[in-house]
Amino acid sequence: MTSTDSTGALVKAEIDVAALRANAAVLAERLAPARLKCVVKANAYGHGIDIVARGLFAAGWRDFCVATISEALHLRESLGEEATITAWLYGPSTDLEAALAARIELGVSTVDSIDRIRDAARSTNTVARVHLKVDTGLGRNGLAPADWATALEKLRVLGSDTESAADAEPAVDVEPAVEPAVEPAVEPSLEIVGLMSHYAVADEPERVETSQQTQVFDSAHRELTAVLDGAQGRLGESERLEVHIANSPAALTLSPLPGTSARVGLSLYGLSPLEDKDAHDLGLVPVMRLVSHVVNLKDIPSGHGASYGLTFTARTDTRFALVPGGYGDGIARTASNRAEVSIRGTRYPVVGRIAMDQMIVEVGAGEVAIGDEVVIFGPDGPSAAEWGAWADTINYEIVTRISDRVDRVEVSK
Repeated sequence: MTSTDSTGALVKAEIDVAALRANAAVLAERLAPARLKCVVKANAYGHGIDIVARGLFAAGWRDFCVATISEALHLRESLGEEATITAWLYGPSTDLEAALAARIELGVSTVDSIDRIRDAARSTNTVARVHLKVDTGLGRNGLAPADWATALEKLRVLGSDTESAADAEPAVDVEPAVEPAVEPAVEPSLEIVGLMSHYAVADEPERVETSQQTQVFDSAHRELTAVLDGAQGRLGESERLEVHIANSPAALTLSPLPGTSARVGLSLYGLSPLEDKDAHDLGLVPVMRLVSHVVNLKDIPSGHGASYGLTFTARTDTRFALVPGGYGDGIARTASNRAEVSIRGTRYPVVGRIAMDQMIVEVGAGEVAIGDEVVIFGPDGPSAAEWGAWADTINYEIVTRISDRVDRVEVSK
């Protein structure tokens, strides 16, 4: 994944762990009494999963969410046994035994996953802790209405006395030659610990679909509660069920917040998921500061072009600064001729096409020298949201696309 040690990369992502912890505290206070679940998938939204997760863990946070099992296994190795780790995205050939052996809690989005997880639990002699995921309208992962009904019926059977007895007793009644040791009934291999879903348009508070999704989710909660209560503890306890549907947008717009916890990603990193509010409006501080340096300066005559395709031509005599950082580092090429960077507190335009490794910045008569720091985005320069607008995308993509070639460096402020 990433390291806190610099390897001499020309582009660096400075990660402000103090800001990260402050954001977590702000969000936790807003969510209360619901609990904060820290989403650190996709290399902690590009910020570096080791720096981020360890920084949060050291501050007392214990609930972490990722998408894939490989991310979950890495996180378990990084954080140790005290962390609660949930993952939900896997395929029919994914090794579920490795996840259960590492005490990873798994989301369930297909009916067949129930049997697969149960078999893996028995193979590893573990109890699988699972979160049923219901599709409440997003149309992505999760159990659709017909599959939800089928899953509940399967759970009713699994949780019944009849099913337990069928597992525990031999099919043929043959008197044994030797009196067998008395064994307890078959231990449960599946424990339902959570119900989860995901909002589609919580970043647009006026949309009615959010309340519609909440209604579907509440109905699913009642139905699952009935199944768990009917199983009399064999599949888990309904009163201890963790219920979570809220993401960052929902955590910032819904009151009261539905569920017992919320999976918060983007806002944890000091970025706003809302179009009409920035991080400052939400009491958050951006955690990543992406920086480079000026490595060349040259005087350019009027009419001279810039970069591939010569999509920019100098209108007057000017100066170009060469700045390491391009789409090989995850900087959006689509922001060419639109983006800005900050040098010595002054913004300058990126001109010409952003190349794989470098970009050209027109500094004109500005006070700029070789070696000067260039803030590509961060609290003291353009924002990730601005880069998102320049690149015709969103701030989520701007930070998560930062490549492994970029050093993630923990900084203290």
